[in-house]
Amino acid sequence: MTISRHRFWMAVLLAVACMAGCEKRGADPADADQAGNNGAPATTTAERGPVRITVSAEPAEFSIADALRVTVAVEAEQQVEVEMPDLAEIPNFEMLDFDRSGPQVTAEGKNRWQQEYELEVYFSGEYVIPSFKARFIDKRPEHVAAKADAGGQAEADAPDEQPEAEWNELQTDELKVTATSLVQKAEELTEIEDIVGPVALPRAPFVQRHAAALGIAAGVAAIAAVAVVLLRRKREASKQMLPAHVMAFRMLEWLIAQDFVGKGQLEQFYVHLCGVVRKYIEMRFEIHAPEETTEEFLGQMTQDGAGRSVLVEHRSLLKEFLEHADLVKFARHSPTDDEIQRSFNAAKVFIEATADDGVMVESGGVEGLV
Repeated sequence: MTISRHRFWMAVLLAVACMAGCEKRGADPADADQAGNNGAPATTTAERGPVRITVSAEPAEFSIADALRVTVAVEAEQQVEVEMPDLAEIPNFEMLDFDRSGPQVTAEGKNRWQQEYELEVYFSGEYVIPSFKARFIDKRPEHVAAKADAGGQAEADAPDEQPEAEWNELQTDELKVTATSLVQKAEELTEIEDIVGPVALPRAPFVQRHAAALGIAAGVAAIAAVAVVLLRRKREASKQMLPAHVMAFRMLEWLIAQDFVGKGQLEQFYVHLCGVVRKYIEMRFEIHAPEETTEEFLGQMTQDGAGRSVLVEHRSLLKEFLEHADLVKFARHSPTDDEIQRSFNAAKVFIEATADDGVMVESGGVEGLV
C-alpha cells in the first residue's frame, strides 16, 4: 500500500513537472521572412524606347537613426542624349549627401547615369519618394532615318535645315518607405514571449486510473504557471530597460511633438533641446551637472571616466552646440530657421556618434526628464 501511494505521488509530480516546463516559442517562418525583407529596397522602373529609369530606396523600412539611400539610375542606348532628373531636394527629408556620376558604359554597351541621395527623417511613419522624370533625344541613325521617311522627302531634300530636336519624357511612379521609431524597436527586444502549451504526456494505464487526481494537480500547476507569467510581465513592464541613446531619441520625439518652433517659443525649444543633450550625457557617461554653466559642463568631459574618450572626441561639436544655445537662452538671440535645424541636427548627430547599446537605463515618461 505504501509503495502504491509512493508511485501515485511520483506520477503526480511527473505530470506537474511536464505541464509546468515551458519553452520559448520559436520564430514563425512567416515572421522570419518578413523580418528578412525589411532590409530590401523599394524599387520602381519606367521604360520608353531606348531609355530606362530605375529608382530604388534602400532599405524600404528603416529606423529614424539610420539614413535612407535613394538611387536614380538611367540607362540608354548609345547616341541617345539624356537629361537627368533635376530634383535638388526631396520633400519631408533632410539631405545628408548627394552624388552624381556617369555616363559609364555598361556590359551591354549602354550608357548609364546615376544620382544618389542620402536622406534622413526625424519622425517615424510612412513617407513618399516622389516620381522622377528624365528626358531624352534619340539621335541613333536608324531612328533619324525612320523619322525622315515618316516626314516625307521634303526634309531629306533640305540637308542644311536642321530639324528641331524632339525631347521625349519618361517618369517613374512614387515609392513608399517606412521610418520606424527606435523606441518601438527597443521595446520589441524586451517583449516577453507567451509560454507554449504543455508537452503531451503519454497516458500509461496507471495514469488513466488516476486521471481525476492528475487533472486537479495539472489545473493547479497551470494556474500557478499563469500567475508566475503575469507577475513576471508586470515586473518587466515596470522595470523595462532601454539603451541610453534610445531614451534620448524618445526625448527628441517628445520635443518635436511640442511644436515649440511652430508656436514661436524658440527659447523653450532650446532649453529643452539642451536638456535632452545634458540628460543623455548624464545617462550615457554618468556626468550629472544640470546647474553648471557650459564651460563648467565641458570641463567635466576631460575628467577620467568610463567611456569618456569618445565624449572628448566630440567636444568641439558639443561646445559649438551649447554656446549657440546659450545665445538664444540668455542673450535673446533670434535664430534663423537654418540655425534651428543645424542645432537639432547637431544634437542628433552627437547622440548617434556616442551611442552604446550596452549602456541601459530604465524606461518611462520623458517629459519630466527634459
